[in-house]
Amino acid sequence: MNPIASVLAISTLSTTFATASDFLKPFEHIHMSESGTPYVHSFGIEPAFTGRDLFIDHTYRVGDGVAEHESEIELEWAFTERLGIIMEVPYVWEDEEGVATGSGFGDLAIVPRALLIESERFLLTAQMEVVLPTGSSRFGGETAIAPGIAMWNDLGKGWTLNSGIAIEHGFDADETELIYGVGLVKSFGKKAADHADHADHAGHSHATAGLFHLHLEVTGSTPLNGADKGDINLEGLVGVSYGVISGLDIRAGYLFPLTTPRDFDKGFNGGLVFHF
Repeated sequence: MNPIASVLAISTLSTTFATASDFLKPFEHIHMSESGTPYVHSFGIEPAFTGRDLFIDHTYRVGDGVAEHESEIELEWAFTERLGIIMEVPYVWEDEEGVATGSGFGDLAIVPRALLIESERFLLTAQMEVVLPTGSSRFGGETAIAPGIAMWNDLGKGWTLNSGIAIEHGFDADETELIYGVGLVKSFGKKAADHADHADHAGHSHATAGLFHLHLEVTGSTPLNGADKGDINLEGLVGVSYGVISGLDIRAGYLFPLTTPRDFDKGFNGGLVFHF
């Protein structure tokens, strides 16, 4: 059997489904699995693991006479070991040929989430993204919901896989689309278990400092209704991230379209991740 398929099969068989009492267990801030594999955030895919983290990201895209800068602040906050929330809001600058330059806030997204299945090598989280029309008329103003799931798999030898799928429905435009993504991460450096005792940090371990990660991602969307129904829109990312010090990661990535027609020609992403 294919090694990756074997890992996925074993992970699924050994999973632990959450009971009612599990959702009330106090949050423990751990950045690694029980085997010492680091939990690493992908750029464009929500994590299956819980945490208390602040992201400050900036993305630049250019193409078809349009240059767009988007800065986003995202807060991930775990209330308990399995229950948490994500809140994010972007600010956009757009310069289009023949059109006045514009800027403004995008819509606020709030994402309640619950970790339902957990094992040493597999996590599955259910979530419900709610988009509120708090942004400017040019870059926001849409009410939407997006129920979905996020998964994490330990593939072995420093390889992990983040993946997710959701169905987003915009009420104002009455548009529904399938949103999906996979992010492959290769971690380099000593395993967290080799230089930090999982039990000796009172549930607050930042042992991923000093680890270097290579990211390969594909994200996309497919409209489920309307004139573009069935179209597949994909973009790729190649990036790196590094744990600079305890509680701080830096990351950077190159974005590129994978399907046509293209929404952009190329893009770049850079940011900071603070762990609390």
